Formats: sequence, C-alpha cells, structure tokens
Amino acid sequence: MSNIKYRKDIDGLRAFAVLSVVLFHLNISWIKSGFLGVDIFFVISGYLITSIVLRDLQNNCFSIKNFYLRRIRRILPALIVVLVFSTFFAWLILLPQDLIDYAESLVSAIASFSNIYFFVKLDFGYFGQNSQIIPLLHTWSLGVEEQFYMIWPLILILLFKLRLSTKVKLLATSIILLIISCLIFLSGEFNLYILSSDRWYYFPAHRAFELLFGCCLAIYLNNSATLNNNKLTLNILSVIGALMMITPIFFIDVSFPSIWTVIACIGATIYIYSGANTNFTPIINRILSLKPFVAIGLISYSLYLWHWPIIAYVNYLSINKTVTICIIIFTVSLALATLTYLFVEKPFRHKYKLSFTKSLILLWIMPLILACCFYIASTNNKFGFNSSNLINQNKLTYNYGFNKIDQNNCFLMIQSSSFQSKQLPNKDICSIGSPKAKNTNFLLVGDSHARSEIPMITTWLDNISQKAYVVTQKSTPFLPTFKNVVEYVSVTDRNKAIANLIKSKKYKYVILAGEWSNALYSSSINSIQESIKLVIDNGSIPILILDTPTLNIDVTNLCPLEKNKLPFIFRENSCKLNIEFVKQQQLMFSNLVEKLKKEFPKLVIIDPKKVLCNDKYCDIEINNIPIYADSNHLNYIGSDLLGKKYLSMYGNPLEFTTKH
Repeated sequence: MSNIKYRKDIDGLRAFAVLSVVLFHLNISWIKSGFLGVDIFFVISGYLITSIVLRDLQNNCFSIKNFYLRRIRRILPALIVVLVFSTFFAWLILLPQDLIDYAESLVSAIASFSNIYFFVKLDFGYFGQNSQIIPLLHTWSLGVEEQFYMIWPLILILLFKLRLSTKVKLLATSIILLIISCLIFLSGEFNLYILSSDRWYYFPAHRAFELLFGCCLAIYLNNSATLNNNKLTLNILSVIGALMMITPIFFIDVSFPSIWTVIACIGATIYIYSGANTNFTPIINRILSLKPFVAIGLISYSLYLWHWPIIAYVNYLSINKTVTICIIIFTVSLALATLTYLFVEKPFRHKYKLSFTKSLILLWIMPLILACCFYIASTNNKFGFNSSNLINQNKLTYNYGFNKIDQNNCFLMIQSSSFQSKQLPNKDICSIGSPKAKNTNFLLVGDSHARSEIPMITTWLDNISQKAYVVTQKSTPFLPTFKNVVEYVSVTDRNKAIANLIKSKKYKYVILAGEWSNALYSSSINSIQESIKLVIDNGSIPILILDTPTLNIDVTNLCPLEKNKLPFIFRENSCKLNIEFVKQQQLMFSNLVEKLKKEFPKLVIIDPKKVLCNDKYCDIEINNIPIYADSNHLNYIGSDLLGKKYLSMYGNPLEFTTKH
C-alpha cells in the first residue's frame, strides 16, 4: 500500500456515525444507542492512521515529529475554535461552581486528558442525568485517541525493526492486544469492575480494542498481495457489516459495557474491508458514497465538536427539546460545522504549513496557558458574577448539612443490612430540637422528605424547648401495611420496628412526614389511615406534615440564573410554580386529607405550602435563596428558612403541645 486512496465510502461511514451520535443526543426516540457512533469513529481512526504510518514506514519517511504535527493540524484548530465559543457561553451562562468545573474540563480538553479527568472527577457515568449539562464531556473521545496514538506509532516502529516477517509480527501483536483489550472491556459484563462500570466508559484501556480493530485491518490490507474480487462476497460482507452496526444503534438499548459494542465495531471493520477493492464498490458502500453522506462525512469532526456544547447549554437552561428546538440545534450545529470545516479545518491542513514548533506553541501551549488563566480567574470569581444574594451552590445540594442524620443509622438506606433495619438508631444521637428539653416527647418518622424537613421541624421544636427522636428511611413513608411501596426487606423490618416503638407509648406526639402525593395510590389510602389509627390507638397525637410542591423546573440552575446572570432571557415569574399546577399535582392527596380530618378529629395537619403559595404562584425561593435541593427535596438551608418563615407568619404549629 504505497498510496492511500481516498475512499468516499469511509466519509459516508463517518456521516452515519456522527448522525447517530447527534440524533441520540437530541433524544430522538428511534435512535436507541446512537452513542455507538463514537465507537465506529474509533475503528475508522485506527484504520486510517495505521495505514498512513505503515505507508511512511515502508517508504522510510516516517517521522514522529511529522506524525504529531499532522495530529496537531488535524485536531486542534477546530477544537480551539469550538472551545473559544463554548467558553464565552460558559462565562455568560454557568453559575460559579459550574464555571470552575468547566474551566477544569477546558484545561483537560486542551491537554488531551479530559477522559481521565471525567473518570476521576465525576461520580456518575456518561449516561447519568448530570452528564447532560457538561459542555465539554464529548472531548473524552479525543483524549482516548491521543493517548492511544502516543503509544501505537512507537509499537509499529519497534515491530518494523524486528527481523520476523513484517506481516506476522504486526498482525500477531495487534491481534494479541485486541484480544486483551476486548477482555478488559467485556469484564464489566461479569461485574468485575471495582468502580461503577459507567465511569470506565472514559478509560483508554476499555477503548483500545475499537481502535485496534481498525489497526488490524490496516495491517492485514497493507500486507495482502491481492484483495477479494468476488462481487457477491463483497456485497454480502457490506450488508452484514451494515446490519451489525444498524441493529444495536437503531433497535437495542445498549448498556455499557456490552457485547453489542464489539459487534458494532466488527461491523464497521467488515464494512471498511468490503470497500477496499478499488475495482468494485459494494452496495452499502455505494449508498454511503452518495454526495449528501460524503458532505456530512467531511464535516463530521466539526459537527461532533459543535453539537454537544449547544445541547448541554440548552439542557442547562432547562429548555425543553421540542421538535422545533431539536431542528434548530441540528441546523445551527450543521451550519457551524460547515463554516469550521471550510475556514478552519481545511486551511490549517492544507494552506497554513506552520512548522512543528510554531504549531505546538500557537495551537497547544498558548491555548493551554490561556485555559489555565481562565481557571484561575474562575476560582477567584473574577468574572463579575453577582453573588450578593446567592449562597454557595454546594450548600443547596441534597446531602449538605445532613451528615449527623445520615450517619448513625438515623436515616436508613434501603440497601442496609437486616441487622441495621431491625435495630432502631441511638436515641441520643438521632434526636433533634432544644437541648433544654428534659424529655423527648416527639417521634418523627417518614422517608427522605421527612429527612429534608428536619431543619424546619427543628426550628419549631427549639422555639418550644422540645425534642424529637428521628427514625427515617429512604424511598417510602411510614406505610407499614402498603406492600407496593415496601419493596425491600430492610424497609419492612424498619416499619415493624417503628410500629413497635409507637406501641411502646413513649411518645406523646408522632410526626408523620413524607412524599405523600407520589406515594399515594388507591391501594395505599387504607395504609395511611391505618398508620394514623395506630398512633391514636396507642395514646399519641398524630401530626401530619403535608408535602411541599414537586417542581417542574430546574431550581438549582434557573433561579440563580434568572436573578443574577441572565435576567434578560427569563420571563417574570419563571422561577415560580403556577398554583393550578400544584393543586392538580396534589389533588388526590388533598381530597384524602379532607377525609382524614373528618375521620380523625385528633389529627393535626401542618401545611408548609401556606408559606410558599398565594392564589397565583408558589415560591421556590426565600430571600432569593433556592429552598430546593432537587425537584422534590428541600435543601438544608431552605428547610430552615421555611421553618422560620412559618414561625413569623403563622406562629409555631407545634405550640398547641405546650398546653397539653
């Protein structure tokens, strides 16, 4: 293979791969596993790069410096352009901590180790919900490629210098490496990973086999005296290869890792092989050689770079990806990719013949220095973000402030052992309220919503010098007879222990809190009634705390953005809930509450919505501080603020207990 002939069908395959990725990221329902397009890109890359290196080695003109110069010219110009625009919008849109995280990923993207950065930094995988708002997440694939090509050319050089048959030594070594890499990748199928398998998605050792499929094919074709000339065979191979790619991408929800990834890569390899004969183009290769596919294939790299930051910022702003929005995203991405290809990619590859040193300084070292400066500036809040009324985002998270309650078994995880679930937590540790209280007269039971309301309830208890014993659990309110909610033995055991505690008659008041609206089904109504009856029958007064509204917007981003960074984008009251939406959301439980009032006259009902809602809207902030950690849980500070505001507006809802 003294010359590497341009193949339109490979650009067509690039088009198929990039469109699969883009449409998958746009949540197009008929693209089940479009992310496999990246794996196909790896196969193409391995084939083309290895073919070029082998050609140069055979012609005695291979140079490590020239190899990396080509890589710099190919990868960095378009990447830098996209990063510049992405960074501008990051500065414009992202909140302080998110901007710092972005700056870190910016440095890692330019330095070609963003895959390692995401592997170490993120505690969720590529498919996690939070990954949808990381603008540079897609640069992980560039990191994998560059790390592979730091090693692979050196292996080829070494093998060329050995005295064994070139074909034998190259193929044997490549196949061995391919098998090892496949085994490492597929080990996740058998749960052999120490960390979450999703996080290994970014790791180069689990991606090498994809590049090696292309490498092995390039080595085989390079050393083949003749190619298959049987048209029927090549057509069959072309169709088989296409089906092996199409099936998982369009019809199967592929997890990671999966044998389907390997199948898709084998399919891409077979497709490339079937089109290698210059005298005949098989049917599928001929289709993908049509001008529209070739055109998209030519801009595929730029399209890949542009599409994800746009989608990530749309997700960050909680803009619903309707059909219209998806068309706009796709059109803008396509237009920007075309411009980048014409005015950045092509000129730097063919026109601007900068030396290795100049290219390295201009396209790598200088951008890296600027990215580091951006990171330093973002960590020191040098971008004029108006944070006077915005509390640190870390303090608005789900877990912040709840350490004491989460530890010590006060809050039971559903995966807890039987011993933990049967043993009630230490009363001295798992108590809230006033240290002045002589006795613990209150018992608080419920789910994670009860947990999130602890600061609010603590405020009320402090105000009347009382204490409460806290026994909460994840994923279900105290509904001991409702089997549909109780899916775990640990929860069943815990509910039995709580029921026995109530029967012990040690507590005058039992506070029942939880995510009632979502836990309520027609079959659970009796269980709620029985829980209240259990409390009353054992001489205690039940106190039912109604749930706060569940949000239909991203409070952690939108409210701070509306107040501080992008007030010109958001309409008035965009960070409020429509009262009709809330009423409809809680309608079934509201009807039940009216029934419970009549059935149980002793039942005390506390409704935090009184503080948040008027006749039009429900607030999700107090004093410009978001009170939610996510769509349905109060954050620690917000819960405390809600309790204090309730006190100031309506007095202490637990005040009646001081008169008993």
